[in-house]
Amino acid sequence: MGYTRRGLKKQKASKNMNGLGRIRLGTRRDKKAPASPSNLWSAGLLLVAIAVCMAAGSGHPALAAQPAIHPEKLLSHPSRAACGSVPAGHVRCLATISNNSVSNPVKASPAGTSGFGYGPVQFHTAYQMPCTPGGAVASTCTTPSSFGPETIAIVDAGNYSSSSGTLETALQSYDSYYSLPSCTTSNGCLDIVNQSGTTSPLPPNVSSGWSDEIALDVESVHMMCQTCKIVLVEANDDTVSNLSAAEVMADSYQPVAISNSWGSSSDASSYDSDFTYTGTAVVAATGDNGTDSNGQSWPADIPDVVSAAGTTLQLNTNNTWSSETVWSGSGGGCSVNYTAPSWQTARSDWSTNGCSNGGRAFGDLSADADPNTGAAVYIGNAWYSVGGTSLATPLIASMYALAADLPAGTTAPAVLYKNASSSTFHDITSGNDCTTSGQSYCTATTGFDEPSGLGSPNGVGAFQADPAPPSNFLVSFDSQTQLGLSWDAATAKNGVSGYQVYRDGTKIANTSSLSYTDSGLTPNTNYTYYLTTTDNSSNVSVITPSITAGTFLPADINEDGHVDLLDFSLLASEYGQSGPSLGRADINHDGQVNLLDFSLLASEYGQN
Repeated sequence: MGYTRRGLKKQKASKNMNGLGRIRLGTRRDKKAPASPSNLWSAGLLLVAIAVCMAAGSGHPALAAQPAIHPEKLLSHPSRAACGSVPAGHVRCLATISNNSVSNPVKASPAGTSGFGYGPVQFHTAYQMPCTPGGAVASTCTTPSSFGPETIAIVDAGNYSSSSGTLETALQSYDSYYSLPSCTTSNGCLDIVNQSGTTSPLPPNVSSGWSDEIALDVESVHMMCQTCKIVLVEANDDTVSNLSAAEVMADSYQPVAISNSWGSSSDASSYDSDFTYTGTAVVAATGDNGTDSNGQSWPADIPDVVSAAGTTLQLNTNNTWSSETVWSGSGGGCSVNYTAPSWQTARSDWSTNGCSNGGRAFGDLSADADPNTGAAVYIGNAWYSVGGTSLATPLIASMYALAADLPAGTTAPAVLYKNASSSTFHDITSGNDCTTSGQSYCTATTGFDEPSGLGSPNGVGAFQADPAPPSNFLVSFDSQTQLGLSWDAATAKNGVSGYQVYRDGTKIANTSSLSYTDSGLTPNTNYTYYLTTTDNSSNVSVITPSITAGTFLPADINEDGHVDLLDFSLLASEYGQSGPSLGRADINHDGQVNLLDFSLLASEYGQN
């Protein structure tokens, strides 16, 4: 009888590791003294005169260049962290909000001159995003006949609370101001559920800061993907355990992406599997206190989670992208507990710009987070300017949905690294989030770097997964010298040409079938497999999640090459348990450890 090891949707956390970071000197630019009004006036007259002369001499109208504006310099808002410090076992929301309400934000160009927050025109134009999946670049969509099918889930702690109205009334005011499609629970755009997936009872409010966070997340997601369905899952409180339960519930809605604008400075690896899925982009904020010197920012540092870092976004007067620098408050760094995934270490600049300790680098990519160039958010009955990596996170989660979908079997961060190029990302080469002098992993440079990752998005190309990798990848035990591999067909716009089979990182086969038999293997040995797809234009997909399977007898639970009393003891210790991740004690992989497994073990007892 053959037994199957399945490429489960939930994957195990990366193997723990330890290491020391390298040292890099962080530098900060000195601020220049402002020019005097008289000098500015004289310079302005000179520029006008030059332009007029050029127009007269050429016979063509004078062409006005689009000067870059720098709202973070012109318009500074005193701001604060929405959520304060928390005890161990809890997480903190990562929104940074203006201390006081602000005037109505600017709807169109020129952007930022009021300093009251960016809106749909600014974000869609700067990042070249459509307002509906698969559409052209646009900042406002018409109301769809129905919302979806693309769904974006948001996980936050507690219920929104304001003396001036509900979350829906705040969202209605936001939508009305910007002329966006109305998003309500009654029209199918918005679902609000507790961590058990029911609409009642919703949990109590955790704090006013979490209410700010919820408003930011929901308004930002709807502003970016205006025809997407939104599911807000409210955890019972801000504990790691309840937010993890809410994450599992969020994934049950089969969203394209899940937005998590919160985090902990201590890893909680026992909950990693609740954040690790294929076919869904789990996006998490890297933090708002500068580079994470302890190498921990959970869940953003989990290798299969998309870690969202923050920038200061500067626009031209027509709202197009002018420049971005690392926001000084953004989190990021090199993990001390998770190894760097293959999609990071495969980069040509990893040896110079990556983590010298072998750790996973976070973030993966960046978006606007500086509260002085942040989003205009309607909370209660007033506007606020809000930033933090809490803003970057829902922006990026929405971009995955705007790219139309993540095919089954696709690991979201891997897509970014496969698609990374000068046309899909703005390279962020300046700024830092260093908190001390001489700190490593905190200064931007050309190419990939820890504080900004691959850069900021330029269109949806970075988020598109075509061709898709095969789905439902399985590895089955045939014998102690043979393993069987099988999978479901992949999709590709140009048609699927074939599949590539890799064992221990080396390609061993090309095939057009949906199965492969790997024979001639060494008994009592573990092997690691993954697959890729090639389309008819020779494009190659991202890899499937890898599966490690062995040529050990199925009843050899401890994989020591013998079926003996030790295996009986291990089986007995798990007897009666059930679930999707029982390991080898569930010999027949039926989700239970019971008498059938004892019977199978007895039939192989004494073999090696």
